[in-house]
Amino acid sequence: MISNAEFTAAAEELGFGRVYFLPVDDIPTPYVKLVSSPKALLPGAKTLILLIMPYELTDDEGCREGVISPYYKASQKAYKGVKFLEKKLIDSGAQAVCNANIPLKAAIVKYDIGVQRLNSLTYINGIGSAFHIQNIITDIAFEYSRIDRSFSITDCSKCLHCLRACPSGAISTTGFVDPNRCLRFVSELKQIPAEFENNLGNKLLGCDECQKACPHNMVAKTNAQFAYPLEKLLKGDLGELPELIGTNLARKTRMICKACVLAANNNRTDLLPLIRELEKSSDTYISAAARRAMERLEVIT
Repeated sequence: MISNAEFTAAAEELGFGRVYFLPVDDIPTPYVKLVSSPKALLPGAKTLILLIMPYELTDDEGCREGVISPYYKASQKAYKGVKFLEKKLIDSGAQAVCNANIPLKAAIVKYDIGVQRLNSLTYINGIGSAFHIQNIITDIAFEYSRIDRSFSITDCSKCLHCLRACPSGAISTTGFVDPNRCLRFVSELKQIPAEFENNLGNKLLGCDECQKACPHNMVAKTNAQFAYPLEKLLKGDLGELPELIGTNLARKTRMICKACVLAANNNRTDLLPLIRELEKSSDTYISAAARRAMERLEVIT
């Protein structure tokens, strides 16, 4: 069977920054859609492997194209990587299940890998909160990782930088995050509610403002964000997006509708001819988004 060192080396080659080999315990969760018992998914499981894919928070201020949070590239990269590692374990003769629907943030806290703070984000020592988690449940009895349990973050109840930074007011003073207002969730909707249009600014997918405001995170000084040209999106040209962020998110109707919103947010009157053509679309979502963008942009002209 494959050793800890061999598996970790393979994971690191795929871009994972941390690999934790853990006992297979129940992970309590209040969310009914998550499975609290990994052994229910793989009877006889001996190891839960958590794989951490870090990403760099970047400054997207001033960009007039469609900015995509680096979380989505990290998420897609991690998904492809964990599928590869799952196959590697199975090919070695083991049983393995990857991408299991278990409470991963709760697992990070339960095993003392990280801590969760008021904004619901989970922090890992040396990484911060900018990471994506993947998992594999296997019947291989790996040697369990030794966890440094000394990591802690001071009480952030008096800081509230994240609360003030949130464009849509999704974070309460008690640290509760309303998913119906969080722009990461809103940006993934097929149609953006009018009340959140301005909040999106130049954000095509994701947000990260609460993470960038947190003093426990580092934000890259370079303007290295992943942005996609709005003109291409309005033409229905998704290019490399399905490969980079996944086909579920990179759906043509969804991308065109959001490009209309972002064009209006960023005063892109140069894109009005394309938007006027989209207003004639037989797709009701696209025509409605284009009509709304036209109303907002034609006021400027």
